[in-house]
Amino acid sequence: MSGSRAAAKARTHENLLDAAATVFAERGYGAASVEEIARTAGVSVGSVYAHFTSKEKLFVALMERRSAGEFATAQAALADGFEAAVPALNRQLLAEADSAHLAELGAEAWLYGLRSPGFGAELAAHHRRVHDVVVEMVTRERERRGTTLAMTDGEVGTVATALARGLVHYRRMSPETVPDDLFGRTLIALLRGLEAPGPPAAPASPPASGPGDRASDDA
Repeated sequence: MSGSRAAAKARTHENLLDAAATVFAERGYGAASVEEIARTAGVSVGSVYAHFTSKEKLFVALMERRSAGEFATAQAALADGFEAAVPALNRQLLAEADSAHLAELGAEAWLYGLRSPGFGAELAAHHRRVHDVVVEMVTRERERRGTTLAMTDGEVGTVATALARGLVHYRRMSPETVPDDLFGRTLIALLRGLEAPGPPAAPASPPASGPGDRASDDA
């Protein structure tokens, strides 16, 4: 593919994502249609499917683009230490929580994912990718501090991600319960509280079943 064709394809790709963001925000995930996204972008329906094989993949690609921008900002700020990155993290959370279409679209997509196995799998894969990036950031900060934590980096990443999701929903429903800097202050307290001597904690594993357990199960 020539450079000009590749550039045109990239522009169309971004134009479709911009159109999808507008339509999803206005209609919600369930009511949004590929046809309307195509009309908004000024292209054919076939062009949409040439870039994204389904509405589900288009929506996930939109989420991936937003996440990539947010993580690039956070990772740049982390170069100066976690405390320096906190204001940027707070701003990102507030941008989503205080935007009706972002917060509501995220909640709607989550519910749709629970009801639709196909879309649920796409959404779960996206969440795993987000989690991996968060865990990498936790690891970098732990190593920068030269400390260990009482939980694994993966567990801390899970808690931090869940905290962000929960605060977005709380802020949207009851703004007065979530101060502008609550997310950052909580993350700082979490990391400080988890600092511990010795190696990082190993993930808990379920106890092995003995003969007695099997006997009771068969009873």
